[in-house]
Amino acid sequence: RLTQKHPLLGTAVAMLRKALALVGLGLVASQEFGDEKTLEMNKLISSFVNEDSFQYYAVTIPSTSSAIKIKLIPSYGDPDAYLSFTSPEPDDLTATWVMDDVGAEEQLIKRDAVEFCQKEPCVLHMSVYGYDEAEYMIGVYDASPTTLHIESECAPGCKQDMIADGVCQPACKNSACYDDGGDCEEQNCAPGCDEGWVGDEYCDEACFVEACNWDGGDCSENSGCNTGCLPEYINDGECDSECNVAACGFDGDDCFARSTECYGEADGKDYRGTKNTTKSGKECQAWDAQFPQQHTRTHLNYPSGGLGGHNYCRNPDGETAPWCYTVDMELRWEYCNVAQPWQHCKQNEIPRAVQVAGGKMCLMPTQPPSGPLPTFEAKCGNGENHGDICSRECCNAAKAAAAFCANDEQHFGRYQEYKMKVAFSQLKFNCTSCDAFSDFFSNAETILQMGGGSKMIRFADSVGFKVLVAAFLIMLIMLCVIAASIAR
Repeated sequence: RLTQKHPLLGTAVAMLRKALALVGLGLVASQEFGDEKTLEMNKLISSFVNEDSFQYYAVTIPSTSSAIKIKLIPSYGDPDAYLSFTSPEPDDLTATWVMDDVGAEEQLIKRDAVEFCQKEPCVLHMSVYGYDEAEYMIGVYDASPTTLHIESECAPGCKQDMIADGVCQPACKNSACYDDGGDCEEQNCAPGCDEGWVGDEYCDEACFVEACNWDGGDCSENSGCNTGCLPEYINDGECDSECNVAACGFDGDDCFARSTECYGEADGKDYRGTKNTTKSGKECQAWDAQFPQQHTRTHLNYPSGGLGGHNYCRNPDGETAPWCYTVDMELRWEYCNVAQPWQHCKQNEIPRAVQVAGGKMCLMPTQPPSGPLPTFEAKCGNGENHGDICSRECCNAAKAAAAFCANDEQHFGRYQEYKMKVAFSQLKFNCTSCDAFSDFFSNAETILQMGGGSKMIRFADSVGFKVLVAAFLIMLIMLCVIAASIAR
């Protein structure tokens, strides 16, 4: 807006952006990724991943498999797995499925899923990421016999969710149940919470449970309201199932506990009511659940769709009306029987989705501060952690901040400085698919095509690199101050 009124200012900003991209090019070449290790079907292997690192795998799926099941079983630590049939070495931005729960996990993928096996030979790419160092077992199994029924027990008396739950279960201490995921060898206060993590002045999500004294105060001075519900999860713009309980105030405004049935769009994309049954009376499956229906309609993929840890009818993807996945194995999804637009709106009532979009500020002076900018800073972190910087949550938060902070003169300098920091870090980690930074990455690519890449790499290794970056950031802040002064 200001650069259109003042062409010289616009030129200066454009030159600055290109120069910053130029400086950042050398960071790209410094990142090395390991090759994908080949896994055999129906075989469980043990492995280890370092802190803020990946292990990559690839497994060829037989054409006769009607379904596969991925098993991830931690021995210690809390590793996450990213799965894709289209992107080698997937991360949080490129994965189709994410396995990020605490403890042992299973992911069933059926051949009739749209994303299953785009071509033959069919190869599943997997990445295992460790926020902290972790030891784990992983395997991919032919699940064709379980296409219509998923076994609930791996051995008599041992259900799948009892494995690696932090409690030694004698019925699970056998090879079919992976020796209870190591629970009988070492007793920790919670699954995934390693000895020594409590009270180490670092917030560990796996330890934020009552049995671990809420991580010894590392995450908050106060006790938690529910296992897994970190203080920053409440009112962060996403409905978290762990916080969607009365003790946590139903996650503040995130889980629509106080929403009405009022909506205005003909297709119901702005419906934020609490209807949770379909037209035929089937119960809706929670949007953050992957059983019995597996899907990609999640908050990460549709951050403005009103999804998350609840089972209310929604329309995130352009259907003709609100709908939901069902808990019935025989019926994948169905439309919901919601009222007509505006039918349940009181006089002068504004639909909830419109209120949220229109009432949001770049930074709201709550305690602690909330809004798109603090969320952006929280989701992307300090720029040193690959898991934060290259996450879909970071990208979504960046897009939300761009929508509400670009024209906020009071906070624009802080927003722009942090945005540049994140953009540099994404270049460093070679994760450049987030369209919130597309202009920045485009400038960098242009310079590379001009043949300046090798020189920039040598320059990036020089002593003056960080000094120049700091100088550019200071110049950027000065430009913002000048722009604000001109506007006034």
